[in-house]
Amino acid sequence: MTATLTATGIVLVALLLYALSCAIRPFRDCAVCDGRGHHRAKSNRKLSRPCWWCKGNGKRLRYGRRAWNRARRLHRNAGVAR
Repeated sequence: MTATLTATGIVLVALLLYALSCAIRPFRDCAVCDGRGHHRAKSNRKLSRPCWWCKGNGKRLRYGRRAWNRARRLHRNAGVAR
């Protein structure tokens, strides 16, 4: 019983820390272009085109922040009759 409570406590603390980090820093560097915003051409050293994943911004919204925004939007629109 205590091992289950300890594991549950550790998971809850980890989720709380991740939620806090998503609140403080909601964006991360793009994984495709490494935060540059552009892809490099394979044949030469020039920047070739804007990144298709981050749309040239170099930053992506983190998964935890995306889930938080979606939950907030659902809660806000729950009382609205369509």
